[in-house]
Amino acid sequence: MMSRCILNHFKFVNVARRCGINPVGNISRTVSSSSTRDDKSGGIGHTTILVQQGASIQELPVIVRRAGQREFVAFCSNKVPLQPPAEDTEGILVAEVMQTPPLEVLNSIERCLTMNGVLSLVSNLAAEDLTPEICAYALEKLFRTETVFNLKNVEDSRVFMRLVNTLLDRGDTKLVLNVLGRMTNLLDLGNTIEAFTNELLMRNTDNCLTIEELCEAIEICVGCGQREGAEKFWTGLAEKNREIDEQNLDKVYRVAPMLKVTRRMLISLLDRRIGECWSRLQMSSVVAILIALEKCQSPPFRTMQSLSKWLSTNIHCVDESHLEAIVSALINLQYTDNQLERSLERYVKARGVKIQRQTLIVALLNFCAAFRIRNFHILNGCSEYFVMNAATLDAKHLRAIVAPFGQLNYQPINGMRFWQTLEAAIDRNFGRMAPGDVISVALSCVYLEMFPLNFVKRIFNPYFLDVMHQSSRPEIVARQRMQLKLFDTAMTLECAEYDGPWLPRDHASRSIWQDGRIKRILNQIGHNLETIAGGIDRYSTCVCLAQLPITELHVIDILLHPAGLGGAWKLRPRTERNIHTAVLVHLPEHFNSTGEYLSGPQSMRIRHFRKMGLKVATLNYETLAKLKIHPKELNAYLVERMKNAQSAFPA
Repeated sequence: MMSRCILNHFKFVNVARRCGINPVGNISRTVSSSSTRDDKSGGIGHTTILVQQGASIQELPVIVRRAGQREFVAFCSNKVPLQPPAEDTEGILVAEVMQTPPLEVLNSIERCLTMNGVLSLVSNLAAEDLTPEICAYALEKLFRTETVFNLKNVEDSRVFMRLVNTLLDRGDTKLVLNVLGRMTNLLDLGNTIEAFTNELLMRNTDNCLTIEELCEAIEICVGCGQREGAEKFWTGLAEKNREIDEQNLDKVYRVAPMLKVTRRMLISLLDRRIGECWSRLQMSSVVAILIALEKCQSPPFRTMQSLSKWLSTNIHCVDESHLEAIVSALINLQYTDNQLERSLERYVKARGVKIQRQTLIVALLNFCAAFRIRNFHILNGCSEYFVMNAATLDAKHLRAIVAPFGQLNYQPINGMRFWQTLEAAIDRNFGRMAPGDVISVALSCVYLEMFPLNFVKRIFNPYFLDVMHQSSRPEIVARQRMQLKLFDTAMTLECAEYDGPWLPRDHASRSIWQDGRIKRILNQIGHNLETIAGGIDRYSTCVCLAQLPITELHVIDILLHPAGLGGAWKLRPRTERNIHTAVLVHLPEHFNSTGEYLSGPQSMRIRHFRKMGLKVATLNYETLAKLKIHPKELNAYLVERMKNAQSAFPA
């Protein structure tokens, strides 16, 4: 629950601490007055306070209400002193219980053809006959039949104000929210919308709104352009945080992306609540929570752990559409853990080829590719599904199914059946696949040393190349051309039956991109490299071979060579083999998630350098980073890796 704060001369004089959420310090600026519908509602203004949650302190907006002659109440509390009950013009207390409106009045309002007719009918009603329901129906009729211009002209009229004031004074919260929701397309009625917002804020300070009504109020206020007002409803949610449970948790998460200033506080509050009720959540609620966190782009670790535990507990009863939404959201949130991987593994082992949705298989493979998860059961289950259902598979899904196998350097267990099925699927769908998808599938095959010879002439076809250049933006076309060049080079080097190269050698000069982490680590271990190589003239960094395309993949991080023989132009791969040593520094993302297997592109990179007659040694970036402050251990590591360098392939 939140704290109640009494402000005297706009400074805190009494703070009641509850639930570890504490207002601290003085008011940061003078309270600004805000228009209210009448004086009997009490003064309402706006300010900010500092709220502490553990070690986190935030400046959050609140409203202040007049509690006495020189005192104001900020925040919200169920013990806030309320104003005396409002009286009507005859001095009679307004009834709290809403009465059923006369049907004749509603019918008369509906029969009115003009705005003047509705306003005239309302003005002739006595105070006791004008119920909040009649006011709401009359306003709805005006919103439905009149233009914004006409409504703006009568917004300040006595009769229109009477409708608004009666509804706000005596109407229940549901009625107020319904009418305000009708004004999302009438943003020019600023005074009326502000009056409704202020009324909801005052009911919030009186602790009169339920969790569902608070969420609806935030959503409607944002839709009506009252974003500053919407930010102040956080006090009600914090006051009623114990009422946030598995029934309404997703509703609160849905409004979190609509807030900016108070979003972090609300997400932190929900992070504590979800830890208590995660086991009772429904599938739809979990999906809604993940989508909301995806919009916020700030998933707390404890929240994601709770959702991971929920999936592990309920994986046996999650339907395919919900699981697909969950997996896609996890990819966008860039979150995974071992428990999630085991849950998806259990699902694929249990369902496998029985899965009905192709998009779920795509989502599972995207999950593995995004987090470099080389899971035997998930990948083999998906490959078996592909073999069994390739005939009905959409052409747009072929790339998404094949590319993860190449990226993860994983050969499906069903071996030749998988590749034969893929060949038949590409042959059947070649004309319906986007050029970029075709090139990506072809490269994935090459990563795994499965060479698609039957499709080479269809790829290097003028019609295919024209479609590629016309169907995408220039930057995408440039990337596809580089991939096509890489495919042509790989086929030339590795496939004896290939008739290429089909593309001309690239002689254009351009800068070479190299990861900044590799550049820095090479500078830091430069002295050790000089010692290992035997002198500064016996090694070079960031080298590209003239026979290979200028791509990031073909950059040699360190080239060890005899003195005076450095430089790509002096390399003669047919006659000089095992003279030069290419030393490659592998970053964490070059491996799978466990760090055990190199990715498909990196494995192909090593093969290409060995085909060119180079010995290849590999260094682990993380190991270098740890040993750079220990010179002896670093030298020993470098020597050991050089001794284990892979020899060039036979000519």
